[in-house]
Amino acid sequence: MNIVDLHCDTLLKLKNKDYSISENNGHITDKRLKSGGYLAQCFAVYTSPKICGEDAYQHFKNQCTIFEQTVNNSEILEKAIDAKAVIENSNKGKVSAILTVENAELLNGKLDRINELKNNGISILGLIHNGENCIGFPHNEPNSPLKEFGKEVVDTLNSTNIKIDVSHLNFSGFCDVKTLSKNPIIATHSGCRELCEHTRNLYDSQIKDIANSGGIVGVPFYSLFLNGTDNTEISDIITHLEHLIKIGGEDVAAIGTDFDGMDCNLFLKDSSEMPILLDALTEKFGTNLTEKICYKNALRVLG
Repeated sequence: MNIVDLHCDTLLKLKNKDYSISENNGHITDKRLKSGGYLAQCFAVYTSPKICGEDAYQHFKNQCTIFEQTVNNSEILEKAIDAKAVIENSNKGKVSAILTVENAELLNGKLDRINELKNNGISILGLIHNGENCIGFPHNEPNSPLKEFGKEVVDTLNSTNIKIDVSHLNFSGFCDVKTLSKNPIIATHSGCRELCEHTRNLYDSQIKDIANSGGIVGVPFYSLFLNGTDNTEISDIITHLEHLIKIGGEDVAAIGTDFDGMDCNLFLKDSSEMPILLDALTEKFGTNLTEKICYKNALRVLG
C-alpha cells in the first residue's frame, strides 16, 4: 500500500539541523517515509501569524531554501509537483517531496507572487493559519468574508495548477472560495465538526461542497481535532474517515497527518509505523477504498 500525506510541519524542525532530514527527531525522516510505504509527503512552508508582510515573504524564501537543501541532501527524496512526477519518482524507488504553503501572508498584496509560487514548485496554497492575514480571517472568526485581495487570489489561482487549501479558513471565507473557485478545493488537515466540535473542523455542508468540487479532505492525526483529548487512537482516524465518506462519498477522503506539528499521544511513534494504520483501514474498508483514502484520491486532485 502507498501513502500520500497532504500535510506535515517538518521543515520548521530542519532549520537548525543543516537541512538533514535524517537527523529529525520528530515524526518524519526520509528513511521512515521509505519504510512506512510512502509515495509522497507534502512539506508545508508554515508562516506564523506573528510574521507579517515582507517578513513573511522572506520567511517563505528561507523555508524554500531549507526544502531544496533537504531534498538535495537525501538519497531517498525527489521533488514532485504533480501526480505524474510522483509516479515517475516511485518507479525510480524515490519518495516524492511536494512543497506546499500554509498561510498566504507572504503574498502581501502582490498577485504576481503567485507566479513565483508556481515557479518554486508550490502545489497547494493554504490561504491562512490562526490569525488574520492579507487574504482573510481564521476559523475562530466565522462571519468575516474574504478580503478583496483574497478574492483576487482565488481568481488568480483558478488559472494555475496550484490547489486552494481551506484548512484554518473561517466559514464565510470558505463560502467565498466555494463560490469563486473553479478547481477542486482541498482541506489538507481538517476533521469533521459533527464528531468533534472544534472551529478548525468542517461542517457537513463544507464536506459536501468540497466533494462536489472534486476535492479532498485530509484527516489529521492531532487529537485536538479528532476527539478533544490528548490521545489519538486508530479508531479516531477511522471514525472521521467513515463520516467523510458518509457525507461526501469515497472520493473525498484522504490523509493529512499533521506530523511534526502536534503534541498529542499518538498510536504511531512516527511515519515508519503507518503500515499499522493501513492494516486497520484495509480490515475496515477493504483494499480498494483504502487505496483511495491513502493515495488515489490525492493523486487525482494533484493532477
